Amino acid sequence: MEVQCPVCSAKFTVPETISVATCPYCGTTFELESQKKVGEHFFFPPIGKDPAGLLLKFISREYGAPADIVQAKIKEKVLHYVPVYFFYLHGKLRGSTAEEVMLTGIPAVGKFRELLRDYPFPVRGKRFFDESMVKKGKYYEPEISREDAEKEAVAKIMSAIRAEARDSGDSFTEGALDLDVHYQGLVHYPIWEVCYEYGGEDFYGFIDGADGRIIEARYPMTGEARKKAGVLGAGILAAGVISGIVFASMGGAWGFLGGFIPGLAGAAPILFKSAHRVQTTGQIRRVYEHIHFKP
Repeated sequence: MEVQCPVCSAKFTVPETISVATCPYCGTTFELESQKKVGEHFFFPPIGKDPAGLLLKFISREYGAPADIVQAKIKEKVLHYVPVYFFYLHGKLRGSTAEEVMLTGIPAVGKFRELLRDYPFPVRGKRFFDESMVKKGKYYEPEISREDAEKEAVAKIMSAIRAEARDSGDSFTEGALDLDVHYQGLVHYPIWEVCYEYGGEDFYGFIDGADGRIIEARYPMTGEARKKAGVLGAGILAAGVISGIVFASMGGAWGFLGGFIPGLAGAAPILFKSAHRVQTTGQIRRVYEHIHFKP
């Protein structure tokens, strides 16, 4: 359909499905229905590397991954353009040393919000949005408003300042908080989703389309690796129990806990890993529980 820019009056064509457009002549981003300006609209161009190759190469270096995982069959590659609101925030608590500066992105599509929660988006490389990008991947409209995203960003920096004040022994009151919030614009960020097959089973991975980082990946762990991890975890736990018994002879129950708790803390993640055949990993964060969505 044809629309008209509320700033420069230029006319241009946009898909019927979108509700926010960016003028290709002056760069103004506005809501089609209300004609209200919503800030600048950007996108990050995807890198030219094959996301499936990046994913399998990364997985092949993970502990317990099958030696031939790089030969897995690629079943599907989908490029998602995820809308993300960006805000620059500066908060300072009067009468305290607690102060935070934050550039944060708030994902605006439900099924990506958990995957990209607190994700360290890059700050360079974005370009003014081009409507032709809608045809180059799976394009999503924001499902939450800019106002709701801003509330989420403010809650994030307030939580950080509250924690910093607590660590400094200061009391936190919202009335003593000086807070500046600047909207940086809407960005459509590229995320590759790759589905591969190994051993007759499907696995998924998500790759940052702007720089190639592996956000999250699943892979099957070999039985031999799981057995070794189980033996190692059991050994660490046994060492903790033995240390606890030795310390108990000197310090009673507290002595036992002083030896047992460190052993348990060291053994728990290893035993947890050995108990699960399918592992979840990534370059951004290490997790022991599968959290990404399936289509």
